[in-house]
Amino acid sequence: MNRRSLLKTAGLLPLVAPDLPLVASAVRKRSVRFAYLGDTHITADSKPMASVARCLHHAQDQADKPAFILHGGDTIMDALGQDRSQVQKQWDAWHTVVKGNSSLPIEYCIGNHDVWGYEGAKADPLYGKKWAVEQMGISNRYRSFDKNGWHFIILDSVQTTPEGKWYTAHIDAEQMDWLKNDLARTDPKTPVLLLSHIPIVSATVFYDKANVKNGNWQIPGSWDHTDAVDLIALFYQHPNVKACLSGHMHLLDRVEYNNVTYFCNGAVSGNWWTSDTYHQTKAGYALFDLYDDGTIERTYLTYNNK
Repeated sequence: MNRRSLLKTAGLLPLVAPDLPLVASAVRKRSVRFAYLGDTHITADSKPMASVARCLHHAQDQADKPAFILHGGDTIMDALGQDRSQVQKQWDAWHTVVKGNSSLPIEYCIGNHDVWGYEGAKADPLYGKKWAVEQMGISNRYRSFDKNGWHFIILDSVQTTPEGKWYTAHIDAEQMDWLKNDLARTDPKTPVLLLSHIPIVSATVFYDKANVKNGNWQIPGSWDHTDAVDLIALFYQHPNVKACLSGHMHLLDRVEYNNVTYFCNGAVSGNWWTSDTYHQTKAGYALFDLYDDGTIERTYLTYNNK
């Protein structure tokens, strides 16, 4: 290849290289492209609202436009410790931005900051996850659907403690039974993608040296699924489970285990809007391309949120 050909070819390369699948068939067809946006942590303040709007436009203005958005949770800044009026302002800000800046369908996953845990609201019928389910317009806190030859499963990975002030990452017994049945009902030839707000398996949990105590790692149960062993065993029984997506950590990684790819996908809010970068991950979102042979490509994109 001569210099002129090399330069011409280089001009066609993407600015941000996609995560390529470990194995891809020689002939494959893309089934669907979607955008993953997560940890938007919106408030009624100008910077988060303007930045989320900018991110939505950035995704929709791609030459190769995504068909829909998967929101990975933590839509609003925090409902866990806020009273009704403060939580309502955050949801109103989200709906205002989406209505004015997005034409794409959105499928939501509940994040820990979307759960209403205000102590004085325990008697309110919207206490807990009911308010988030209503605001997101979803049928249930966990659910599944089919799209373009792929089966999507959205899990509720946030289980609050009895007093409602904190949480651990796992799926409850009811949800585990449902998940087993859902996977059993799915055609084994249909590739499956799961979404949970909190990672099931992730390298991002090792970013903080404060969790090394007496020479041993001590990973918080709110950072990674405490039932990961059970879920890994379940996925091993269903080789059509191809990927698990998550957010929560505001960090970017990709882990391959037992032929399942676990993607943690950064955060639209970066460092909770205090800066554009959280540790080594810049504020951004991901484009996912799913193929008919069960392979997946991810491209992580930053956007100008100043």
